[in-house]
Amino acid sequence: MPIIAVKQKFKIAIGNGNQVIEFNQGEHDVSERVAIVAVEHLKVASLKKSGGKNANANVATGQAQIED
Repeated sequence: MPIIAVKQKFKIAIGNGNQVIEFNQGEHDVSERVAIVAVEHLKVASLKKSGGKNANANVATGQAQIED
């Protein structure tokens, strides 16, 4: 699951819109959908890492990059 760094508090609907959750500033382990919405659409967060240790992923393309 991706880890995002939230810069600005935001709310998002999950579970087919049946539940609304709020994310405060800080790092959160989230689903792919939440990561895409926060990073690409709302632009209130940045992607920290996804997948295995030291892997950074581009949510839009799904490409991974290893950090040294």
